[in-house]
Amino acid sequence: MNINELRRADRAGTAMNTPRLLDLRDDRHRPQLDGDLRVELGDTRVVAHPEADPVLVEQYRRLGAAVHGAHVANGVRSVMVTSAVEGEGKTFVAVNLAWTLSRSFGKRVLLVDGDMRNPSIHRLLRLDTGIGLARAVQRPGDRPDARMLSPTLSVVVGGAPDPDPVAWVVSEAAQRFLREARDRFDCVVVDTPPALAFPDAGLFAASLDACLMVVHAAATASTDAARAVEAIGATRILGVVLNQVAAHEIAGGYGYYYGGRAGGWPLAVRR
Repeated sequence: MNINELRRADRAGTAMNTPRLLDLRDDRHRPQLDGDLRVELGDTRVVAHPEADPVLVEQYRRLGAAVHGAHVANGVRSVMVTSAVEGEGKTFVAVNLAWTLSRSFGKRVLLVDGDMRNPSIHRLLRLDTGIGLARAVQRPGDRPDARMLSPTLSVVVGGAPDPDPVAWVVSEAAQRFLREARDRFDCVVVDTPPALAFPDAGLFAASLDACLMVVHAAATASTDAARAVEAIGATRILGVVLNQVAAHEIAGGYGYYYGGRAGGWPLAVRR
């Protein structure tokens, strides 16, 4: 089903008074950088930026291939991206993974800012806050906007920080939102708060298919990484993204080393 069909189905649901939490919005007024891109990117570390490092783009294609493989083999359609502590680059990984799955793999992707304590996807993509997840739970009559960045990529921003985000994560509204998103998109990528600092990530894990754990190669203590994996549940960890690895430590200079749930810990490199 393409985007137009999804939108017709959404209008049909509205006509039948079927409650929907997810609202698809096409922001055609946004500036275009290349072809169908409907967002102004300022950070060259975002893979969709026209001046993004080709090596960076290829790295995320390798990570995307691993997620695509999990989709084909195990039906994984919703992936959360978290870290042990703050500052490990999880939001960059979530954004770049979503762009890659939509551009290189042709998937209809929904990127969700689930970090309602410190929402930042809107800043990275230079979007206004709109009706985010926090406002949607505070005012049940509102629905979070899914802004279309391209025909195959939409994003739901976090909105203003929420004083009690756990209340939303465990709510029926959250479960319905995640179920609906999973049904309407090929893949849902959710950026969540760090696993050790807050309970949100562990609560999200119960509602999503798999988790990518981002670890800062030069800063994260191995004990913290192990505790974060325990907080999420080892069986839910699809892979570990080892971020900020020095180029000389990687065979061939750059690349992803990636494994599966049943194998050794996967590694990904260098932002």
